[in-house]
Amino acid sequence: MNYAMFGEWVRDRVEDLVRFGVSRDEAEALMQTLRVGAIADEARNRAEAQFLLDFKRVGAAALAERHGVSPAAIRYRRARLLKTQTPLASLLAR
Repeated sequence: MNYAMFGEWVRDRVEDLVRFGVSRDEAEALMQTLRVGAIADEARNRAEAQFLLDFKRVGAAALAERHGVSPAAIRYRRARLLKTQTPLASLLAR
């Protein structure tokens, strides 16, 4: 995610809300909540995509050792991620 571009988009949405009659304080508070949630979700999606990429590169056994869990736990996590994957993750899983 390009955080500078995203910040600009958020500022533009604040201005849109103000033009619709929402107070600036409320518009900024709403968009701050959206910004924080979106950044957190993007970071989680990126971490999941990295996990899938690592699985593809090194396999379950190496990841299990790295994370201190069993290979079965790694395969379970991979299967769960593949069921609910984002578009970015689906590209990396191929």
